[in-house]
Amino acid sequence: MFQKKPNVNDNENVNGNENVNVNAQESCNNLQEVFEFYNNNIGTITSYGAEVLEDYTQELGKELVIYAMKLSVESNARTIKYIKAILNNWSMAGIKTLVEAEEMQRTRNLDKKAKCNNFEQRSYDNFDNLYANKQE
Repeated sequence: MFQKKPNVNDNENVNGNENVNVNAQESCNNLQEVFEFYNNNIGTITSYGAEVLEDYTQELGKELVIYAMKLSVESNARTIKYIKAILNNWSMAGIKTLVEAEEMQRTRNLDKKAKCNNFEQRSYDNFDNLYANKQE
């Protein structure tokens, strides 16, 4: 009969590298903050929403993702679709920091105001027609 020998690994770690992932803890904390903001201000997060926000948090950072969610709350458009649209626009525009995103938002708001105030004011010379109680 064969006698089983214990399987012993004699290989040593000669390169001295330890696999310690410090960023994993930070990443978990960032995601926790993003998910908490979503749950507290938008609604219960779904698994799809969590996956989307996780991807954007890894790409753009938690500050931008939370700012996008704040904008969606202010616009009363509390959907993952609206948040994705904001984040996609920033990604395509090369926005990487909160300062850049806030500046883009300020510029956008100023453009909206300029469009709304771009009309000539009406003037009325004769108010008789406005207040006349004509019966024909």
